[in-house]
Amino acid sequence: MSKKLVSIIILGICLLLVGCGKEVVDSNFTGKWKLESSGIGMSDGTDYTETKKADIPSLDFDIDSDGNVKELYIDDTVAITNSYKLKQEKDNEYQYDGPIICKKVYEYKTESEKEKVQSELNTLKAKDNVKITKSAQKGDEYQIDLKVEEQDFVLSMEIENEKLIFKKVDNKEKVLIKQTYKKN
Repeated sequence: MSKKLVSIIILGICLLLVGCGKEVVDSNFTGKWKLESSGIGMSDGTDYTETKKADIPSLDFDIDSDGNVKELYIDDTVAITNSYKLKQEKDNEYQYDGPIICKKVYEYKTESEKEKVQSELNTLKAKDNVKITKSAQKGDEYQIDLKVEEQDFVLSMEIENEKLIFKKVDNKEKVLIKQTYKKN
């Protein structure tokens, strides 16, 4: 065999091995999920209360095996798309791997709703870990694009009765947010 052919074969094997890397997120967690219930409490599980069914927004959650996550949150006044990457820390614990890219589109009809949007923008500008990349008004909509650099949450996921249990624990504030999703 010629040296050129051997080199091509070795290069092909190397590329194949690189492509066969371990998935970042367990395949049980991958796919499209729809929010079914949500609640908040202390990080140790005490004082946990479920959100009223009427107060639960529409939230879709899409996770791929490479750890890419896309969340779509919609309520009466805002549509939010969050995109981020997860890295595995322990068996079912994950951490944000890089910034959260967020797009918020607010719809307002009254002056008080417009003032709330302006107040939200001012709050975001005051945060150290948030960088606003776009802020624009178009008709009765206001779009804010931002990058959130650091998060204090430890994330965990588990499957229980064919439902995804997604927990965010903020160790700094000692708060637990627990969300249950059904497969879409």
